[in-house]
Formats: sequence, C-alpha cells, structure tokens
Amino acid sequence: METIHEREERIFKEYQDRLGDNGEISLDGLHYLGDFYYTNDCWGRYPGDEEKRWQSFCKLKRGLVILTKDLNDSTAWDIREEHGRRNGVEEPTPSMHYAFYRNLRSWIYGLLNMNSDGLIPEYPPAIIAQECFETKPWVRVNLKKVPGGSSIDNGVLAQYVDDFRDLLLKQLEIYKHASIYLDCTRHCGIGLLRELYPDIKAFGEGDDEWIYFSEKHHFIIVNSYHPSYRVSGGEEAYYNRMRDAIHSFFQDHPNFL
Repeated sequence: METIHEREERIFKEYQDRLGDNGEISLDGLHYLGDFYYTNDCWGRYPGDEEKRWQSFCKLKRGLVILTKDLNDSTAWDIREEHGRRNGVEEPTPSMHYAFYRNLRSWIYGLLNMNSDGLIPEYPPAIIAQECFETKPWVRVNLKKVPGGSSIDNGVLAQYVDDFRDLLLKQLEIYKHASIYLDCTRHCGIGLLRELYPDIKAFGEGDDEWIYFSEKHHFIIVNSYHPSYRVSGGEEAYYNRMRDAIHSFFQDHPNFL
C-alpha cells in the first residue's frame, strides 16, 4: 500500500508538470517528525514516524489539517520541514520574530489538546506550544503551491485553486480521516472541502461564522484569518475568541468528536 508521502509525491509531480516553467512548487502535507539538522545557520528536519503518529491521532479524533494560502518566500522549499525554531541559533529556540509561527504553534497546541467537551487549554507559553509543534502530527496544505509574498490577491488565489482544483481535492482526500480543519484561507478551503463533503454547514446564522462542521463525517472546520494577520486585542485575545467559539459549538453538540 502506498504511503501518504508517496501519494503526495505523485500529486506534486503532476502539479509541477502542469505548471511547467511558470514556477517551482513548495511541497507540503504531513509534517515531518524525524531528526532535526542544523546547517548553514538554518534548521531543517527529516521524515520520521509521522504517518504512524497521524493514524493514531486520527483514531483519537484529533487529526488536524491546516489550510493556508501560499508560502511567503522568494524560493520554494519543503514546508513539511517546518520547525518554528529561530535560525542562526544552534541551541533550539522558538522563533518569536514572526507572528505567523507565534500564532500557528499556539493554535496547533490548542486544537490538538482539546478535550472531549471542546475545552481548549489556556493560551500557552511559547516553549510549551513549540514542543507540541515539534512532536505532534499535523498537516499543512497550501492552496497555491507556488511561493508568493506577504499577501495574495483573492483573484490570484481563486485562479490557482481553479487551475489545480482536481489535484488539491486529491490531496485533501488523503486526509479524509481528519477530525479538525483549520481554514486560514478566508473560505477558499471551506469551499474545496464542500466539494468532498457537501453536508458542511455553519454553526450560526451568518456567512462568516467561526465554526463549520459535517455531521455525517464528524469533523469541524475552524474558520480563521491567516496566522500573520494582526487582530484587535492581540494574539492571546484572538486565541481566546477561537477557544470560546469551539467550546460553544461543543455545548450544542456534546461528544461530537
């Protein structure tokens, strides 16, 4: 049977072939959990037992898939090696410079440590969230796999999604046993997931609710801004708003996961 990485490599090859000379893609998917390495003042990571760990977390109903727009970098690299560590320092140290990683690792910590009543731990210190970021299995999928900048026009993102829709759906289908999705794409990810799971609906009456869910397939989607986005009240306040929204959902849907 093909591994997750093998299935994704076929998708990446097809994506790159279709893209041609119009850019190089950044590989993504199931986060590596192997050994770290440090070279040329930069951290990196090798594959490990992430596929086995992913299966165990899916059985616990804590399989987490994060949907983001694109890579904010000038060159492509394999974001499965993401480490959240400060480069230029050989001693493992959580990076505090970028809001993206400060938010992402706290959100991952909260969602993976949610209890059966939907209660998420209080906002974590960076070192605690970093330990979770490094040791627990999770998935990150970019809807646009060609590197970009600090922001992307919604029309450009929509065009990439349209051009590579079939491949994105194939990749998302690999993670069909996930129970938690974190959509940081302003609804583009929810739209794609609806093509696979048409019963998805909002928890609430508006068109931009915090929580969406599938009763048939038993997963929730947390509808978030991008981790780099600065919101009023700061990062801890935003974490707590997410925390309260998830708890409200589980009060109405006890034992959902």
